[in-house]
Amino acid sequence: MKSIKQAQEMIKSSPAILISASNGLSIAEGYNIFADDENFRKYFNEFKALYGINGLIQGVFAQIPEADHNVFMSKVHQFLIDDYQPTTVFANLKELVAGKDYFIVTSNADTHFQMNGFDEDKIFEVEGNFDGLDMQTTAWDQQQARFNQFISDHATDNVLQLELGIGAKNQMIKGPLMKLVNDNLSWQYLTMNMPQEINVLPAIASRALALPGDIGENFQQLLAEVK
Repeated sequence: MKSIKQAQEMIKSSPAILISASNGLSIAEGYNIFADDENFRKYFNEFKALYGINGLIQGVFAQIPEADHNVFMSKVHQFLIDDYQPTTVFANLKELVAGKDYFIVTSNADTHFQMNGFDEDKIFEVEGNFDGLDMQTTAWDQQQARFNQFISDHATDNVLQLELGIGAKNQMIKGPLMKLVNDNLSWQYLTMNMPQEINVLPAIASRALALPGDIGENFQQLLAEVK
């Protein structure tokens, strides 16, 4: 429980939190875009049979006839967005950052942050989303500008960089944000991921903490510690 208490103190002492998130957070709430699981077979079984597609993300980039790909993408939207119901994982995250100035950087394209009540003006979807946001468009540029403004506004503040489920070698979000923590000496870094995906830049180790294991369970323990 010592690490949980340390993590809770990091959250409590930080007026601003920069959340970064990738597939591990989605997996924690039951959405694994790489897996040939029950959810995948429920929505995409015909594509598995026809084309040997074994996961959602594989199908997104699959070289199949355009008409069938359009049907596949409509099912992606149905699975991730139309049929989605807010989850306890996101409710607990929202409770953890309540009262904080926060910003979210995510490679998840499912818009689950928005659908769980997080402010859409505080989200930067670095790879766009499945609900019509494409990279290198005005709307995407606006998201990036708001992210840059958050960084500028809090450069000298006690910011917590809360990393959720980002792969150990990720250089789209993880690498740059660890460097950002390194460059801002008042910032702290808290990462949650499965043990094999934990990776902390040695230069920030003294201001960092890793919570391995299931993200949803970590959230529950952190909230229990609050109460």
